[in-house]
Amino acid sequence: FWLKLLVQDFSRRTCCPFCQGEMSVKSIREHEGKALLKRWLPEYSNKAFGLDNAGCMVTPGVLDPTKGDDWNVILEKNPWLKTERLVAKPDQMIGGRGKAGLIAVNKSFDEVKAWISERMCKDTTVAGITGQLTHFLIEPFVPHQQSEEFYVCIQSHRYK
Repeated sequence: FWLKLLVQDFSRRTCCPFCQGEMSVKSIREHEGKALLKRWLPEYSNKAFGLDNAGCMVTPGVLDPTKGDDWNVILEKNPWLKTERLVAKPDQMIGGRGKAGLIAVNKSFDEVKAWISERMCKDTTVAGITGQLTHFLIEPFVPHQQSEEFYVCIQSHRYK
């Protein structure tokens, strides 16, 4: 399922004595949001809900192991990648990833690895905006209907 989280403060006051601006809006990656849900959802729902797997992040380190985790390290940390069918997509706050052909669905690890490698650090245009894709999320494939997908927005509010 598709999850995009937005941590936001609507209190419209300064955040500290040194800041003269209004409270900021902070977008976080889908992977970070799912990791938060995996960690806190069971506790705050009295274990009624949970998330088994928050997926894993793939960064440009796969192209240069001296700068991050290469494919072998990613596999060591996430052995489920070799046993599950997978979904891969850019994790860069892009709307319309599906319509732009930027979601690989029901793939093996080798297929996902090739799909990401073809796109990593390459210029891509989505909705008229061109940029490089540098972060990808891989997660287990869960068969479902389009009508069963949800957009989730989490907002954090500070009160006096």
